[in-house]
Amino acid sequence: MTQTSKYVEEVHKLLANLNQPDKDGEAQQPPDLTQPIREIDVYIEDDRITFIPKTPPQERIIDSVPAAEPAPAPQAIDVSGDKKSERIAYGILSFSVLMLLSIILLQIYFLMNPPIATITLIARSQQLTVNGTLQMGRVLNPITISQSQTVPTTGKGHQNARSATGTIIFYNGQLQSVFVPAGTILMGNDGVQIITDQDAHIPAANPPTWGITTVLAHTIHTGSRGNIASYDINQGCCAGVKAVNSTSFSGGEDEHNFQTVAKNDIDNAATPLKATLNQGVSSVLRGQVKATEALATPSCTTNTTASNRPGEEAATVKVTVSETCSAVAYNQDVLQTKVTDLLNRQALKQLGNSYKLLDTVQVSISQATANHTNLVFLTFHAQSTWAYALSKPAQEHIKQLIAGKTKQAALHILASQPGIESVSTPWGDDTKLPKNISYIHLLIFSTQG
Repeated sequence: MTQTSKYVEEVHKLLANLNQPDKDGEAQQPPDLTQPIREIDVYIEDDRITFIPKTPPQERIIDSVPAAEPAPAPQAIDVSGDKKSERIAYGILSFSVLMLLSIILLQIYFLMNPPIATITLIARSQQLTVNGTLQMGRVLNPITISQSQTVPTTGKGHQNARSATGTIIFYNGQLQSVFVPAGTILMGNDGVQIITDQDAHIPAANPPTWGITTVLAHTIHTGSRGNIASYDINQGCCAGVKAVNSTSFSGGEDEHNFQTVAKNDIDNAATPLKATLNQGVSSVLRGQVKATEALATPSCTTNTTASNRPGEEAATVKVTVSETCSAVAYNQDVLQTKVTDLLNRQALKQLGNSYKLLDTVQVSISQATANHTNLVFLTFHAQSTWAYALSKPAQEHIKQLIAGKTKQAALHILASQPGIESVSTPWGDDTKLPKNISYIHLLIFSTQG
């Protein structure tokens, strides 16, 4: 049976009971039809029946008195809102419980894993240098190597025409001396004229020996034509005196331009030769160095020569550079150890035992010399950095001093400790450091003094 049929049956039963006698045995009176009949609406939803009276239509009445507001219609009872409220209340309660549980778990976590305070310390550092000389090393065999190069010349020269020069011998066959003044002109067999440059005092002959005198002379005309052969002049002159050129005249030149050797020609050719020689010298010397040794800067002597001097006429010039070098080899590890020992003693004297060597000592050789007995002396420069060392006990002591202190108090304590340049921490200003020193970490750095 459907829900609607059930309610229809109930309505029929109600109508049938209208004519049934009541409890007092009297039949129920029929309804008073004189009374106005009210209409109702019946709503059936699930197991609930709702009766809603219909509001009769209002008549249109023109009156100055405002009509009373109609009574609100009965509302249906909706229980779904209660269920929604219950769900909201349950959600709020669950959220509150979860929040409380989270806070408790967070407190337990911080109790078991307290935050770590990181303190950064900058320790002071100092630089120490030492210059000295150590007797160590051995002399390598000296070497000499050379290289040559021929290059064109770039100098320019000009030569005016020049006269040839030579000598004239006067032979006197007379028994008295003869005087021949300078400027006397003589002519050769080829027509070249010469003129004497000196007075000739010719002694008298002593038969069978001639009186003889030699003077300087030159050609009157310039140019190469004046370069006459020997005995081109062989003639008598000056009353019984004979003039002869027993040697040829030379030096006569025509006017011309020519190339000469410039100083830059020699220098420019020598520069690349020197660079090549330096590489070759280093290679040859390194061949004498043992695996455990280092090579000190070689001591070299360089010599440069040229086939022609600067200014001389030449189309090319040959330049030769030779280099003679001697060098010293030394054991670098032994040197490092000895210099480090020197610096350790110096640091102990100047800084005390609180400072430790921060890095490897930097050692450089400035000079290497050997005496006549081949004893080697190395002049060196060494530089090192020493930092204030905070030992493990010192670090534990520092942690004990600042445990449980505020940030500002801890920084003040740390800044007053010896050997600390500066200190910093990201820890909050209003939060105290952990009391347990296991949760205090120190980061230690050093400055470059």
